Amino acid sequence: PEDFTPILRFIACSDVHLNGDKEQDNAIRLKNLITDIYKYSETQSYKNLDALMVVGDFAGGGAEEEYAMFNKIVDSVLKDETQLLTVLGNHEFINYRDVDATVGYDVYKKMINENVDTDVVINGYHFIGVSYDDNGKTFKGKTAWLREKLENATKEDPKKPVFVYQHPSPTLTIYGSITWSDLDIKKVLKDFPQVIDFSGHSHYSPSDPRSVWQGEFTAIGCGSLGALMGNLNYIEGDKDAPGKSAAAWIVEVDNDGNIITKLYDVENRIFFKNIEYYFTNVSDTKKRAYTWAKQKSLDTVPQFPENASVKNTVTENSETVIFFPEARGYYEAENYKIIVKNSNNKKVFEKTVISEYVRATDDDVKVNLGKLEKGDYKVKVSSYTPYAKKGQVLKNTITVK
Repeated sequence: PEDFTPILRFIACSDVHLNGDKEQDNAIRLKNLITDIYKYSETQSYKNLDALMVVGDFAGGGAEEEYAMFNKIVDSVLKDETQLLTVLGNHEFINYRDVDATVGYDVYKKMINENVDTDVVINGYHFIGVSYDDNGKTFKGKTAWLREKLENATKEDPKKPVFVYQHPSPTLTIYGSITWSDLDIKKVLKDFPQVIDFSGHSHYSPSDPRSVWQGEFTAIGCGSLGALMGNLNYIEGDKDAPGKSAAAWIVEVDNDGNIITKLYDVENRIFFKNIEYYFTNVSDTKKRAYTWAKQKSLDTVPQFPENASVKNTVTENSETVIFFPEARGYYEAENYKIIVKNSNNKKVFEKTVISEYVRATDDDVKVNLGKLEKGDYKVKVSSYTPYAKKGQVLKNTITVK
């Protein structure tokens, strides 16, 4: 909206998985993300970056050298105006679970913050961060604390949004919350419609419309600075997105509690063109714009560009790679089912792949078919939306020489 004037801006990201190497892609992305959003902020009427929220798994296993790398990156670029908000994810406990998981707390307190759970106020808005119990697996010991903090925050202003963040998603909310989730967190949050909740853990792409959910409260998935993933129609299991990918949310809030979230492609260092959400009246459950049903109702059949075709090339290893443009409807296609048959009509390749929707670029989809014998092949590419709506089918004959 043209009359939207921010008084608060923060980054929400997750799953950095640092390994202690400064040349690691994830380490470079984290530094670039912070630097880029400072530059973006300078071009806006409101020029501050008030907080960096990292929703767990900033370490690979919880080793001190991983924390040290995180601190080195943050200290090198984060300005005094920007508060660091963190919670422990499951990876902060991995190195210690076989002996004593509680050591995960000790290392975090030594390297990051004495307090594993925090409630801070930034420009008038509460940010409540809750970490796993000291076993690195559950939140049963945290629900009373979280409820008390939410009751206090909402008493101050029942209509004002309250930002909550923890590593796993609340169960049965956003994309990935069937398995990568926690029910105890959900049981608390459902009583507070003012909550805007941020989570990570699944690595599922925040470019997917299912990564934003509104019901009893609002939930937003942050994806990963490592590699984005998906779960094709909840049937085939978790799948890595092709190529390098990473994303984070840039969140802006005005004085009336209205919120805009903009998705940033951290790998390619550009904003997604059409992925922006505007939240208003967040305390009123009857005025939800982004319920699962409403999001799904917008879904339309994806179409390939006019005159689109499947083309192919051969790698140095004599592997055939096909490529084709993305199909789009209201949403970009989430996946493609690819079937390849030889001249005898025998199926030689069949696979469902995640689309390029994890990136803000307009790159073609590329799929390696492996080594094929010379000859002609019929290729069939079927497109599907995030809500499993089948779209246009692309058919071509390719020649392998």
